[in-house]
Amino acid sequence: MFFEAIFEPSKEMNYNSDAKKLAGKKIGVQDGWIVEEGPFKGQNCFYIPNSTVGWIPKCDLKELKPISFNRWKDIHKSLGLAT
Repeated sequence: MFFEAIFEPSKEMNYNSDAKKLAGKKIGVQDGWIVEEGPFKGQNCFYIPNSTVGWIPKCDLKELKPISFNRWKDIHKSLGLAT
């Protein structure tokens, strides 16, 4: 599934510089998996395909809602991300 959300990075996650550039912005993500260990154990995580952002725990995504694939592509295009 495809989602949009506002990315608000937590201090518990060590994000790279590409991810930090997206802080406070609406991003398009895809549904990932359940985290199996660490401080986010049991949480669903999301990711941005073809990016170096890595996975994002659900708690770092505000106003998460499902969207169409076309809307998801539009968000990526506006952010300059490859899809």
